[in-house]
Amino acid sequence: MTAVRSEPRGGSVTDRLGRLPGIVAELRRGDAAADRDRVLQYDAVEQLRASGVLGLRVPSRYGGPGGGIRDVLSAVIDIARGNSNVAQALRAHYGYAERLLSNRATEAERREWFPRIADGVVLGNAITDVGGRTSGSSETTLLADEHGVLRLNGYKFYSTGTLYADLIAVSAVDAQGRDLQAIVPVDRAGVELYDDWDGFGQRTTASGGTRFTDVEVHPVEVTTVSDGAHLGHSTTFLQLYLAAVAAGIAQAVADDAVDYVRQRARPAAHSLADTAVEDPFVLQAVGEIAAAASAAHTLVLAAADTLDSVVDGGRQDDPDALAAAAVAVAKAQLVAERLTLTAAERVFDTGGASATARALNLDRHWRNARTLASHNPLDYKAYAAGNYAVNGVYPPANGYF
Repeated sequence: MTAVRSEPRGGSVTDRLGRLPGIVAELRRGDAAADRDRVLQYDAVEQLRASGVLGLRVPSRYGGPGGGIRDVLSAVIDIARGNSNVAQALRAHYGYAERLLSNRATEAERREWFPRIADGVVLGNAITDVGGRTSGSSETTLLADEHGVLRLNGYKFYSTGTLYADLIAVSAVDAQGRDLQAIVPVDRAGVELYDDWDGFGQRTTASGGTRFTDVEVHPVEVTTVSDGAHLGHSTTFLQLYLAAVAAGIAQAVADDAVDYVRQRARPAAHSLADTAVEDPFVLQAVGEIAAAASAAHTLVLAAADTLDSVVDGGRQDDPDALAAAAVAVAKAQLVAERLTLTAAERVFDTGGASATARALNLDRHWRNARTLASHNPLDYKAYAAGNYAVNGVYPPANGYF
């Protein structure tokens, strides 16, 4: 078992966040081409690892800076502003750190994994099987062989972030049908990673398939998963994470709209102005995009504050507090993602047909936002928020709220 350390690793929260702007700027410069040519961002993930940003949530007693959910999601929004694929690829990593902070984790698990995260280890996940009634169903098995060694077998349809990761959190079932999670190194014998994600958006999230063939799993690497009968702040965090990536996309749309109008756009033949930068309807489009980006950013961080208050206030077992937080996140997700979709569509009103050039690749923002919003039906978010407001009914306790 890894020993607990008390000294922070990699500097304070402020130090770590202060290293982000340069990385984000570099990501933004190459984002259009990386999306168009499907280039995975290995170097950027390494830079983020070196910056210490990936360890923001690690408590000080395990070697981290003890940052809050707001700190993490502020970083996620910034990263997504540069490249939303990289931001989403880190969702499993930050999600696992959040799980360790939840009441679902044991102290032994925190002592084992937090110091590794503080040292820069990156986690991916492999949760979704090809079969099963729902995306959370698992046909992957973790069973003892004839020598009593645990062996992992199965195939995961997509595994977000795993191509960038050192460790993979894998869902499986044991001989008794219990849900388990195994944490295995990506380079362990029997692990095969594929770059075969073929969605039209978020194309470089390193979300390809993963196959496990008789992969040896050590007992310390196995966790029993909660029965999911109650809401938990760490699953709610994962939902808000999607909204944070969307908010970053909205910021990227605003950046690209301003750049396009300043550098490339021409006024229509019947424009009321001589230049695009003076055209009232072009400026209206840019203003609406900027407002949507600002609103999405504010909504996500306000919901992050709500989640932080649950954790900091020790209310992780309080069903009323968890339900209120889940609803706050559902509302933020609903509005932020729809605002982002609208902004990503509105950008083409700044430049006409020329704005659709493949070299600009401005359509990536809508494709990426649409892919994010497809993870969980937004109509169910609205339904849950309305049912809570009218009838006091808690959101479903199934990991998607």
